[in-house]
Amino acid sequence: MKTEVITAILQQMAPHLKESQMAELKGALYICLQDYEIRKKQTDLAVYEDNASVYLRRFLLERGAAGLSQETLDNYKLTLEMFLQATNKPVTQYTDEDIICYLEVYRRVRKVSFARIKNMQSAMSSFFGWLCRRKYIQANPVAQMDSIKVPKKIKHPFTAEDMEILRINCQQLRDMAILETLYSTAVRVSELAAMDRTDISFVNRDVTVTGKGNKQRETYINASMGVYLKMYLESRTDNNPALFVSLKAPHKRLSKRGIEALIKRIGIAAGVENVHPHRFRRTAATDLLRRGMPIEQVSKLLGHVKLDTTQIYCTVDQESVRMSHRKYCA
Repeated sequence: MKTEVITAILQQMAPHLKESQMAELKGALYICLQDYEIRKKQTDLAVYEDNASVYLRRFLLERGAAGLSQETLDNYKLTLEMFLQATNKPVTQYTDEDIICYLEVYRRVRKVSFARIKNMQSAMSSFFGWLCRRKYIQANPVAQMDSIKVPKKIKHPFTAEDMEILRINCQQLRDMAILETLYSTAVRVSELAAMDRTDISFVNRDVTVTGKGNKQRETYINASMGVYLKMYLESRTDNNPALFVSLKAPHKRLSKRGIEALIKRIGIAAGVENVHPHRFRRTAATDLLRRGMPIEQVSKLLGHVKLDTTQIYCTVDQESVRMSHRKYCA
């Protein structure tokens, strides 16, 4: 069994090492493992007294009651179910090594990004942290792990030209109203999908938004959004309370995925790359910061709990840095 393990390791490392290095690694493995007995892990399904699935159900119920969005709960459920089924251990026996190994294998086999792995680690940290607080386990194994570093990429907002080209390629009045609402209100796509007609006040020019954790905040209607949204709502003949609905009967509420697909189609037609709802939110925040709105007010508008989250949007405004450099360092 030891030889099989060493051979498997060498096969994994072959693309990364020279022949001489492979030989050194092989010798080192035999020396280091000579005093150890290696046995194949038993993977037969078993039922433990501390059934992990029971704890997972309790965890999801409590987090749901605490106000986590359904989308977050679904992501937690998917991530944790896969992990618990693949590792098949009592919750009291998990170590940081179990989690590190699982995440690394998952990343290599599924070929996913480090951002995805970081989100999975976050879900596991939340679950094991809950187990620890409830005293089901003595310590959170994820707390002993290093934070996963995600390569930072500059995420550019839309330019003014991009926005105009996208507007030109809106084929329906509804689609223009959606585009203008995303930009004016800077809402998340899930928040937009959940909006009802009654959330809009054309008199006060504001919008009531229900965000993460069912927390409500106020955002606002600019001139362009006001014109197109009012025209769209007046053109509708259905009785659906949803703010945005499908074009064909029975005119169902547009889902998050439906809005994402619609925005993507507009982007393809316009020839603008990387068009998705969140980019309108980033563009709105960037434009507000560029025009002088204090970051604390932008943060409140976006519904961010921490100012640090809003500061991420500041990093994208490279053009302002360029202009300031020319002004102050000429």
